[in-house]
This record gives sequence, C-alpha cells and structure tokens, in this order.
Amino acid sequence: MAMRHRIGMAVLMGMCMGVEPAMAQSLLLGGTQLAPGNSYSYLGAIMPFAGARLGSGWFGTVFANYLTYHYNTTSTVSVKAPGIQGGLGYAWQGAAYQLALSGALGYQYFSVHPDLGAGGPLGGTVTFTPQIQANYDFTPMLYVSTIASYSFGQRAYWSRFRGGIRPVSWLSFGPEGILQGGVNYRIHQVGAFVSVALGDGWSVEGEGGVNYTSGLGSTGYGGFSFTKTL
Repeated sequence: MAMRHRIGMAVLMGMCMGVEPAMAQSLLLGGTQLAPGNSYSYLGAIMPFAGARLGSGWFGTVFANYLTYHYNTTSTVSVKAPGIQGGLGYAWQGAAYQLALSGALGYQYFSVHPDLGAGGPLGGTVTFTPQIQANYDFTPMLYVSTIASYSFGQRAYWSRFRGGIRPVSWLSFGPEGILQGGVNYRIHQVGAFVSVALGDGWSVEGEGGVNYTSGLGSTGYGGFSFTKTL
C-alpha cells in the first residue's frame, strides 16, 4: 500500500531567509503545490514580535491550508483536509548564515472516501509540528538551504534541500530534493526552483521536477508561491 501525497505544512515556507526589512515588519505568504491527483494550498503570515525583525528574533505564525491527495489500497482512496495552525519561533542571523527554530499547533480535518481503514489520520486531528530551517552562504552567489519538520498527529515528516545560485540580488535558482513520508507512504522528489524579487516587497517562486512514490510510478510535480512584506 502506498500513498501519493504532496504534503506541505504551511510553515515550511519559514522565515524567507535573506529578507531584511524594517523592524517588526510582517510577511504575507501564499502558494499552491500540485502533482497528479494531489494538491496543497496555503495562505498565512509571519509576524516578528516587538524588537525583532524578519530573520532575527522571536516571531509568530498563523496559516490556513487545504490539502488533497489519494492513495491505493484495494481501491483508490481520496482525502480532503482543510486546516489551520498557529505557531511560535526564534530566528538567528549571522554574516553568512540564518537559522530558525519553530513549533506550530494546528487542527486538520481529514475527510476520507471511501474509508477502508488504511491507518492514516481520519476526522478532526490536532497536530503539533516542530521545524528547523537553515541557510548558509558560501559566497554572495552560492548558498545552500534546508527545511525539516515532523507533524505529530499526522505522523508525517517533510524535508527539503536546495543548492542556490544568485547571479544578481533579485534572482536565485538551483536544484532541490524533497523527502517526505507518513504512516503508509514514502516519497522523494528531485527538481529545480527559481525565485525572483519583484520590488515593493514582492517575491515569487516556482518549482518543478519528478515525483517518485513508493509502490507507484513516477509523476511530475510543480508549485508556485509568493511573499509580500507588510
């Protein structure tokens, strides 16, 4: 039994490392991630506390999200799961590195059709998701970044690794790898991303590649997201 599941906790967008706005300026985030038979959409905000700024100090998060996916048992099972979550974290920023640790408490409602007792989450599920995010600049043009989290309640993990090239200050791109799994699925993804700063606090990002699911054939995946400083 295997699941096709493009999972993406909203807070995985994290602190958008490298953003250096004014003190206590908040960040709006949104996006959609797609694969055949699966989708994940989210909208939320990251809000530095008084005396902090994006990428440095204490911050709070709040997000709404909507997840759909399917998996195969004796037949195809479809799942829809709207949710909401809020969290708290702390970020550090040095000359060449950024690091953020956070945790989020949320509620996700899993509607499963048909319910074949596959052992995954069902109905209202309270989740707690700790996360770590890190970025390191080897040079002004080359960097690596990673995000990793585990969702208690869903019993699912998600991690992403990127190598970035930044030829100019407003553009970065490079390869990415994603590992994720849960009660009855394992997925790894290999692809690429591109991120563009548009000015006036706006940034957009696209990603895409190949999705490999345990027990199933390979498919494509793609995503689009945006951020806006407020």
